[in-house]
Amino acid sequence: MDIIHHLLLLSTVLYTLVALCFFFGLFRLNNQPCADETPFISIVIAARNEAEYIGLCLESLKQQTYPSDRFEILVVDDDSIDNTSQVVASTRLDNLHLLSVDNSFPEMVAKKRPMSVGIHRARGEWILTTDADCTVPPTWIASMASYMAADIGVVIGFSQLTSRSFFGRLQAYDFLTLMAAAAGAAGTGIPLAASGQNFAYRKCLFEKVGGFRAIAHRPSGDDVLLLQLLRRAWDGRIAFAADPGAYATTHRPETPSSLWQQRKRWASNAAYQLRLNPVFFSYIAVVFLTNALIPAAFLISITDGTYTLPLICWGAKILVDLLIAGKGVQIFKRADLLIMFPFWEIVQIPYTILIGLAGTLRGFTWKGRDH
Repeated sequence: MDIIHHLLLLSTVLYTLVALCFFFGLFRLNNQPCADETPFISIVIAARNEAEYIGLCLESLKQQTYPSDRFEILVVDDDSIDNTSQVVASTRLDNLHLLSVDNSFPEMVAKKRPMSVGIHRARGEWILTTDADCTVPPTWIASMASYMAADIGVVIGFSQLTSRSFFGRLQAYDFLTLMAAAAGAAGTGIPLAASGQNFAYRKCLFEKVGGFRAIAHRPSGDDVLLLQLLRRAWDGRIAFAADPGAYATTHRPETPSSLWQQRKRWASNAAYQLRLNPVFFSYIAVVFLTNALIPAAFLISITDGTYTLPLICWGAKILVDLLIAGKGVQIFKRADLLIMFPFWEIVQIPYTILIGLAGTLRGFTWKGRDH
């Protein structure tokens, strides 16, 4: 019993310290970027069975304020069995190019294969990615480009989910807290995570690390794992785009089963972070242990009736979670999601334990493919 209590106390202290670092990092975000150049940008979108959404994505790209001769759009059809390619082909955009995976990059797994095809064909100095089920504001490219200063090698963008259903809003809140933590980490100068829904990096830096070659066998991580490779190879800064004009949005909440598969896919990268970024792995381990040890300590307390320590640790976790969530909803203008905070604090503990174990020990299904 003493071992569990001591471990819980230690993990809670570490969890609190890291969360406070993220919290203060959120105050250091720059929402007034100063880069005034217009680099040529290649937008790369991997699409597999996205006929329902890709049209909306491309329509939002039609409205961009960035000079049309300074960017291109490369949509890579990843062996879709619906009419994704037909939707793309019927979209009238002079700088839009439809590609297919064919026999290219057979060593690449899952999304890394179409992304490799697109990036290989890209003419831009910068690669800017989003997902086929996302839409972006007219200022998206221009705003992301404003962060592309000479000493910046990577720009992490913000993305969000909009939904009116309770389950969808719970997902949106979860994703918001993940993005807030990623933004806070970037604000401290130690970027840990990014989302392929809104992510930019220099093509020369991507080539310097060998593209996805080092992580080709991983079925996930075209953003988070790639960020670690880019971070290690870049001597300059990595920016987080806090300007609201740079936000990407998806309007497709996952069903319970698809959310389970998605989160398992994300969690499957946790153990691999030990090789790429031991600091990030340590943080993931602390989060998992804190969530696992709190209920374990409560169960042990049933026998002796001393609930003080698990209550204090849970309370500390709730407090720092609220600090990050509160600052996150303020920065990213999502105060509508703060009502989900108490529900999420109850669900998060079993959710984290189950997803952590399943993502590490079991496979998952992505886009109709088993991994």
